[in-house]
Amino acid sequence: MVKIDTEKMTNGNDVFDELKKERSGGMPWMVILNGDGNEIISSVGPKGNIGCPVEPFEIEHFIDMIRQSSEASQEQLVEISDAMTKYATSLKR
Repeated sequence: MVKIDTEKMTNGNDVFDELKKERSGGMPWMVILNGDGNEIISSVGPKGNIGCPVEPFEIEHFIDMIRQSSEASQEQLVEISDAMTKYATSLKR
C-alpha cells in the first residue's frame, strides 16, 4: 500500500493525476494496481467515487475492489462488509 500525499510529497499531485486520469471524485480516492502497475479497479464505482465507504452501495463497491484484487475468501469479504456496515451505522447515531 502506498499513500500519495498530494500536499507534502514532491510531485504528489502529478502521480495522483496520472493515476486518477480524467475521473472525478473527491478524497479519499483509491486505486488498486497489479504487479505491473496496471489498474485492477478504482474507488470510482457506478455512482462515482466511494470515498470513505459508508453507504451500502459504497461498501458493496469497496468489497468488489477487494474481491477483484485479492484472494480473500467469501467469509472474509462478509466479515469486512459486516464490520464496515457496523461502523457506518455508528456514524448515523
